[in-house]
Amino acid sequence: MTAEHNPGDWSTSYSHYLTRSAALSARTLKLYLEALDRISQGRLTPTVFQDHFPRFAQAHATEYSAQLAETGARFLSELVRLGASLGQQRHGAAPPEPETIPPRFDPTNPVRWFEQLAEYAGQLNARAVRMYRAQLDSVASGEATPSEVQQNTSDYLARQMPEYLQRLTHLYFDLLNSWNDVRARYEETYFRSVLGEARTEESEPPPALTLSGASGETVSASIAVTNTAVERTQIGWTLTDVRRTDGVGKAFVPDVTVFPETLELEPDEEGTLTLSLLLNPSRYDSGALYTGTLYVTGSAGFQVEVQLRILAGANPSAKAETQLPA
Repeated sequence: MTAEHNPGDWSTSYSHYLTRSAALSARTLKLYLEALDRISQGRLTPTVFQDHFPRFAQAHATEYSAQLAETGARFLSELVRLGASLGQQRHGAAPPEPETIPPRFDPTNPVRWFEQLAEYAGQLNARAVRMYRAQLDSVASGEATPSEVQQNTSDYLARQMPEYLQRLTHLYFDLLNSWNDVRARYEETYFRSVLGEARTEESEPPPALTLSGASGETVSASIAVTNTAVERTQIGWTLTDVRRTDGVGKAFVPDVTVFPETLELEPDEEGTLTLSLLLNPSRYDSGALYTGTLYVTGSAGFQVEVQLRILAGANPSAKAETQLPA
């Protein structure tokens, strides 16, 4: 018997949850291994995960948060309704009350939804109070004795409790499965977007900019940028963390200074960005190559990726120059 046919079988629900989780994790692991394979082939940079994630999170975090919030809201609504159903014992020939529908979650206004949920819980509580009052009225009118009401309530709870626990178990594992589904979709989308950045065998690698010199020395490199747009453009830049290419040690933000701080170019005008870096011996191991990514941005979302290479211990220092369109 499946969990769908018997939602109260907690062992079946738990087994279904573990099986589903393992399948989702296997899919994510497969994509992760594919990304590592692209890195080993040189088609992705070693720092691709830390470089790509901030941009991916900025693009998808709102949607991901909304999905998690909607899943949690659905669970809370059903939990409130389930708890109220346990106390809905009808008395005598009292007519059934109309069903109260839980509020629909609105991701654009979660505060209002919580207010509506509180109102919904209050309506269910008021209905339960009316049912309890009907029992007290029956005792007051002599239609039933206190012991009869107590016995009827005990019998009712004895009949309803197993089904209540069954539905509660199903509701709990449904929440876990829903969270796993959201997480797995997010991870799969992330790794597929990472794989989408892999260079084809025929494509050219990104230009490289090398900062090298003796430990403790300040080294510099320049980037020539030409505005190929038809309007005046402000040139910007962002820099990722750097890390040893052999994976030793932690990634960190390099202390790079860029001059000028702002650069605006007319159409077809050329400008220069100069990068300076102190090869601090406490941060850069002598003879070890560190890599990161420098993104030079222009108009209409234009972006050029430059591989940044840092090497301390080289002598003499080098002043590199790279030319980029913007």
